[in-house]
Amino acid sequence: MYMIFQLFYEKYISDVLMAIAEAGVEDTIVLSGEATGHKLIFDNPLFASFRDTYGTQRDYGKVIMGFADEEQVEFIVDELKHAGIDIIGDELGKIILINSHKIYG
Repeated sequence: MYMIFQLFYEKYISDVLMAIAEAGVEDTIVLSGEATGHKLIFDNPLFASFRDTYGTQRDYGKVIMGFADEEQVEFIVDELKHAGIDIIGDELGKIILINSHKIYG
């Protein structure tokens, strides 16, 4: 399966990468991104008046992609919980597993 791990807060990236490595997920790709809300408020004059009320919402994030099975993802989530990071419960990120019909390469 193909894993897409969307992490909403960059401050957890080291812990997440360590958990992914411990789970045995290899050859992952890490991409940096910017949240749509942040982009609209700070780059679009129409939404500039919302800057004061934006607060500590999700600004930036990371997308980590690679091949993983369900057991590896459960291991990652458990390892992070043991480290005091509840990715799912605290809405710090999302993990998506996509069935891969055929893999080339």
